[in-house]
Amino acid sequence: MEAAETPTPSDLELVQAIKTGDERAFEQMVDRYHARVYSLSFGVLRNAEDAEEATQDTFLQLYRKIGTFDESRKFFSWFYRVALNSAYSRARKRPSAPTVAIEDYLPRFSSDGHLASVDLRDWSVAIEDEAAARELASRAEEFIAELSPAYRDVIWMYDVEEMPADQIAEILEISIPAFKSRLHRARLYVRQRLAEIAGSAPRQKAAG
Repeated sequence: MEAAETPTPSDLELVQAIKTGDERAFEQMVDRYHARVYSLSFGVLRNAEDAEEATQDTFLQLYRKIGTFDESRKFFSWFYRVALNSAYSRARKRPSAPTVAIEDYLPRFSSDGHLASVDLRDWSVAIEDEAAARELASRAEEFIAELSPAYRDVIWMYDVEEMPADQIAEILEISIPAFKSRLHRARLYVRQRLAEIAGSAPRQKAAG
């Protein structure tokens, strides 16, 4: 008779075990979330070494702060907030990179109230050549990195990490309407920049 498989512990079960000093439970938590924390950190820092160090910082903070975690809350949302804070803490130690004024790239209305013409096709999908599509996907990540944190976090979590909207809103402590607004504006910016490098849409920046 085959032995029954040991069920995979839930996040909460691991949290409870870590609180008792169970090192194996902590190792399991690291194995479970290392890749996702690294990806989130890389989205903020855009540097592999810094992202790995921020990931290590995140798990160190987890070990130190786990006793303060309110078990009535969702662990995932709480932990991702810890990860974001660790990434931005490390980002503040580096020379600050300029962020773009997103409004310079968004569609505007003319004096008669009509929307200015702008090409917002998703070029990463429209281009059939695989190498070109990969190049545009890489450029899209660069453009995301140029955004201020309010926009960058939303589009990275949703379009790259593929996290659900309600989860992102909870992590960032914003409303769903605010999430949708930020995501829409961030996508418009990225698509406009992609259209520029594809040679089909000139930058629409206000005169003066």
